[in-house]
Amino acid sequence: MSAPQRLSPASFIKHAADVSAFYGFRPMKEVERSVPPAIRVKGMHTFGTTAEMCAVSFGHKVKDPVLAFYASPTPTHISPQYSPRETGEFGLQVVGSPDSLGEVLMLKTMFAILNEWGAGVAKVRVNTLGDRDSKARFERELGSYVRKHANEMSECCKMEVAKNPFAIYNCTNATCREVIQDGPRAMNFLSEKSRMHFKDVLEHIEKLGFPYELDDLLVGDERDPRLVFALDLAQEDATVIMASGGRYDEYIRKVTNKKDGSAVSSSILFRKNGIARAHFMPVPSAKIPKVYFVQLGLRAKLEGLTVVDMLRSAGVPVSQSFDAKSLTPQLESAKAQGVSHLLIMGQREALDGTIIVRSSTNSSQTILQLSALPRFLKTIKA
Repeated sequence: MSAPQRLSPASFIKHAADVSAFYGFRPMKEVERSVPPAIRVKGMHTFGTTAEMCAVSFGHKVKDPVLAFYASPTPTHISPQYSPRETGEFGLQVVGSPDSLGEVLMLKTMFAILNEWGAGVAKVRVNTLGDRDSKARFERELGSYVRKHANEMSECCKMEVAKNPFAIYNCTNATCREVIQDGPRAMNFLSEKSRMHFKDVLEHIEKLGFPYELDDLLVGDERDPRLVFALDLAQEDATVIMASGGRYDEYIRKVTNKKDGSAVSSSILFRKNGIARAHFMPVPSAKIPKVYFVQLGLRAKLEGLTVVDMLRSAGVPVSQSFDAKSLTPQLESAKAQGVSHLLIMGQREALDGTIIVRSSTNSSQTILQLSALPRFLKTIKA
C-alpha cells in the first residue's frame, strides 16, 4: 500500500498510529489502563515512561508481550545534530518478547509506516553489542584500543573517551572516524546466545526482503542496547527526519528493578513545526474488523506477517494479537468483536504455507494455500 507524501506532521502522527494499530500496537494511554492508577502518567509519554508502563502492564498480564505506541513533542534521546525545539517523536515499544519476534515485528511496522508515508527506506543498518558479558568484553578491548590511539584523536574526543570509550562513536571529527574504523568490532565478542539471537534476526530480515547491511560503527547510547538498527531514507523527506531503535533488555530491567525483562523500542523523529499538543495523543482510525487473525507459536507469528501484508494490501480491516501466546484469549477476543471469519495459522500451517479459514457463523472451515488467500479476501471485502 502506498500513499503520496503528505507534509503535515499532524497527518504523519495519525498515519503512523493507523499503521501501528494494524500491526497490533495500541495507544500508550490504552495500555496504561491496565496499570494501577497511582503510577499512571498524567501528561505526555516519553521513551522512559512508556517502557516502564509497558513493563508494569506486562507484569499484570499472563506473560503476553505488550505492544504500544506513543507520540511526544519532546524526544528524550536525540542526537545533538537535531534541535529538540523543532523535533517530535513517534515511538513504538514491544515489551516482553525476548526472541527475534520483537525486532522483526518492530522493523516490519517501521518499514510500513515510512514506505506508505512516501519517505521510502533505502536500507536498514544493524549492529549488535550482545548481552552484558559480551559488551563487557568488547568494552575492555575498545578501552585499550582508544587509549593506545589517544594521540591521534581530537582534543575534545580525547577527553570524552577517557571517561567513556564508546563516546568515540558519536564523534564526527574525520580523524577520530579514521581511528575507530580500524578499532575492535562488537560482533567478535558475542556470547553464543547473543550470536544466535543476532543470526535469527538477520535471517528474518532477509526473509522479509528488507535491504540491509551490517554497520560496525552503529553503536547505541546510554540506554545500553543489545542490538541497534537505523533505517536510512531513500531520499530527504519534508516531515520525517530519521528512524532508529534497538533491543533494550538491560534498560527495562533497570527501570523495573527486576532480573528478567526484554524490550525492543524504536523512534521516528519528525519536524513538528509547532503543531498543537493535542495531536500528540493519537487515536487510530476506528475500522470494524472483518476477520480475526489467530497465530499460534513463534514461527506462525513470523510467517503471519505475510498474511498481514495481504490483508493490508486488500484493504480488509483485521484484528489480531501478535502479543497473545495461547489460543483461548484470541478466540474470546474474536467472538467479542463479531468478526465474520477467523484466519488461523499454527506451526503446521506456517511450515506448509497454508492458512485455516473458519466461518464465525457456522464454524465451517477450509484450508487455503497462502497464494489463494488474496482471492478469498476479495469475497469478504464487499
